[in-house]
Amino acid sequence: MSNKLKFKSNQILKLNNQIFLPYLIHNLPKKYETFPINSIIKIGTIIYINSNNFTPKYTQNYINTINYSNINSNIIK
Repeated sequence: MSNKLKFKSNQILKLNNQIFLPYLIHNLPKKYETFPINSIIKIGTIIYINSNNFTPKYTQNYINTINYSNINSNIIK
């Protein structure tokens, strides 16, 4: 089985059909240390956590927030 690493435009990571949500070290979710170690990936300064650790509603809200932030950061100059 080959692992495919794919970044979407909003920096969400897809690996083997699983979605990993990006977090900076100071924005980690509460109780992140209880997540299985194999569901956490660190690339550079960004920590990716598997979306299976969260409810579908939280995941969707987080993705919407990331999309909204990217839109605003591109507009403000």
